[in-house]
Amino acid sequence: MLDPKTKTITLNNKEYILYAKHFIVNNIGLEGQKRLKKAKILIVGAGGIGCPAMLYLAACGIGYIGIIDHDSVDISNLNRQILYSVNDLDKSKTACAKNKLNSINPYCKIITHSYDINENNSSEIISYYDIIVDATDNFETRYIIDYYCYKLHKIHLYAAVEKFESQLSILNYKNNIRYSSIYPKEINLVSHACSNEGIIGVMTGHIGMLQATEIIKIILGIRKNIHNYLLIYNLLNISIKYKKFYLTSIFSYEKIKKSNNYNIVSEQQVEKYLQNKIYRKNIIIIDVRYKYEFSKYFLKYAINIPINKFKIKKTIDFLKNYTKKKFFIYCNTKYRSIIIYNICKYNNIYSYIIES
Repeated sequence: MLDPKTKTITLNNKEYILYAKHFIVNNIGLEGQKRLKKAKILIVGAGGIGCPAMLYLAACGIGYIGIIDHDSVDISNLNRQILYSVNDLDKSKTACAKNKLNSINPYCKIITHSYDINENNSSEIISYYDIIVDATDNFETRYIIDYYCYKLHKIHLYAAVEKFESQLSILNYKNNIRYSSIYPKEINLVSHACSNEGIIGVMTGHIGMLQATEIIKIILGIRKNIHNYLLIYNLLNISIKYKKFYLTSIFSYEKIKKSNNYNIVSEQQVEKYLQNKIYRKNIIIIDVRYKYEFSKYFLKYAINIPINKFKIKKTIDFLKNYTKKKFFIYCNTKYRSIIIYNICKYNNIYSYIIES
C-alpha cells in the first residue's frame, strides 16, 4: 500500500459523477478514490502493453501518469497499440497517448518523456513516481528499470509477451524479489522483440489490463497481489501457471555476488579427488542443472538434483543425512551454483562450488 495520507486530496463535482461506480465498491469508496488520485505511475514503453495499461489507469482516476517512449506511431503498431489510429501515423507516441488519455479523463495529469530511459536520466525520472510499469520489449531497458527501482525503493511491475504466452510479476515489493534475481544479467538472455517473433494484439491487451489491475490493488492496499510469484499465461491453451519464488526470495543474487564469500575448487581438483578411492567415498557431487542439461553432459560420479528441487524440504533433509561427506556443487552457470551454495550454508550444510 502506498502512502495513505489523503486529507489534502479533493474531488470536484464532475469527478464524483465520473467515479460513481467506484464509490459503491467496498475496496474503493471515497478514501480509495483519493488514493488513486494521489498515485504517480510511470509507464516505460507506450506500445502494446503500455497502451491498455495506461488507458485503464487513466479511466480509473490515477492522478499522475508518466509515459516514456521515443518512438512515433507506425502503421504496424495499430493491430495492438490501441491508443493510436491511422490519423496518428508518424506522430509522437507520447503526444498521441496524452491527447487520447486526456479525452478519456481530463482530471488525470499526463507527463510525457519523449526519449528513451537510460543510465543518465533514469534516476531523476523514476524518483518522481510511486510505481514503475515495465512495458518494454528489451532486456537492456529492463535491467535499468530493475537497478533504479531497487536503488530508489520503487515498486517494479514487470510484464512480457511472446506469441500466445505472457508473464507478469510484482518486483522489488517490500524489499523482496527483483527482476535480476529471476533473470541475472550473467545468463545473457536473447531479446525476442515482437518484430522478430510476432504478436497478436489481444495478448498485449490482456497483460496490460492485468498490470493495471495489480497497480490498482497495490494503491488500494488490497493484499491479494502477485509479489513473490511469476504468473505465466497461455491464451492458446487457456492456462495459468503460478511459479513461486523460493530460492531468490531468500538469497538476492546481487548480494551474494558482492559478498564473494564462498568456497571454490576447480574441476581439475575434483577429478584428482575422484581418482583416490578413499577420497571418492567422502565426496558427493551435486549437479544442479535441469535434467535435460544433465543428460547432455555431466561429471563422473555426479548426482543430479535440479535447482528447483531445493525448495522441497525432503531435498535438504536428504543432504543433512550425509553431512560427514563433502558436497561439491556443479553447474555450467555460476549464479545457480552460488544460490545452492548459500541455501546449503543457510541449512548448515558445508559445500564447495566447482568452477570449470
